Amino acid sequence: MLFKEDAAARAQHQAVREHAGWYRWTHDLVEVKGTDAAAFLERLCVNAIGNAAVGRTKYTTLLNEEGKIIDDTIVMHMGENEYWVSTLYAPQFLQWAEKQKSSMEVSCEDITKKIDMYAVQGPDSLQILNGMLAEPIDDLKRFQIKDNTLSGIPVKVHRSGFTGELGYEIYCDIEQTSPVEEAIRSGCSDADAPELTILEVYVRSLPVEKGFALRQDMYGLTPFECGLDWSVHMEKDFIGKEALQKAQEEGPQYKLVGLEYLAESYEDIAQKEIVYSYGVPCGFVRTAIYGYTVDKNIGFAVIKAGKAVIGEKVTVGTNHSPAVITDKCWL
Repeated sequence: MLFKEDAAARAQHQAVREHAGWYRWTHDLVEVKGTDAAAFLERLCVNAIGNAAVGRTKYTTLLNEEGKIIDDTIVMHMGENEYWVSTLYAPQFLQWAEKQKSSMEVSCEDITKKIDMYAVQGPDSLQILNGMLAEPIDDLKRFQIKDNTLSGIPVKVHRSGFTGELGYEIYCDIEQTSPVEEAIRSGCSDADAPELTILEVYVRSLPVEKGFALRQDMYGLTPFECGLDWSVHMEKDFIGKEALQKAQEEGPQYKLVGLEYLAESYEDIAQKEIVYSYGVPCGFVRTAIYGYTVDKNIGFAVIKAGKAVIGEKVTVGTNHSPAVITDKCWL
């Protein structure tokens, strides 16, 4: 759904862009353990997982045998033979993983209800968290996770996030979530960093402006069709590699692109709305949202590769609302 103006959403959105904001976001979390854990994840993921040192994390996609994306995750190397996999779809991940285990010495457990997560995001997030944590995190690198203490409670701090700004995720045992939340709420309140309460802001408007897609935006495409070439390590074996090699040789059939809507107002534009080039269907919408920093209706669409030309004008939906194909990142 597109929305032109919402004062509360704009305030929360801009707080993260210009200062900081926080939210509680318990995505699903799967623990992968065992002597074959690294080898198992290497088989599932297109990115190189086995060379990540303890405390380092990697973004990756998972493919089916046809070389198409079925999930995108962050894989965290938590300890010897121990990893966390951050996904929005733990039940589906577990079903897929179980089919691939064979005789490998590995176990997978959904620990979503055991671990809670909070995010502090924005250019001032480092300063704010340094005022709360026992140990300063100035040296924490992007995609690195370290133990720390918050109000006397053991936590893990991960430099990551889904806003495109400097940001951190704080993990704690679920039994400690109330005092951890109170400490974060108090520290952020003292810094005038608001709680984000509007889902569309921290799941869509902030990420989309920076070109961050969800799994549902990329599902059924190859990593190459989504601009994720950098994450694919063809020198190793992984599920879907043979099909992906063929797709790479043949070139992309579709591309995930940005769409910028040109009209001042719209009826709702939903997922799977048809995109037309000169009246001929050429793709479909994957998401549409209002970007409060760029002050535009924007989103992602899947377009036939031959028609996915940056700057090309198209129309969307039964009302043929005008739009233009853009890069996926507006900031």
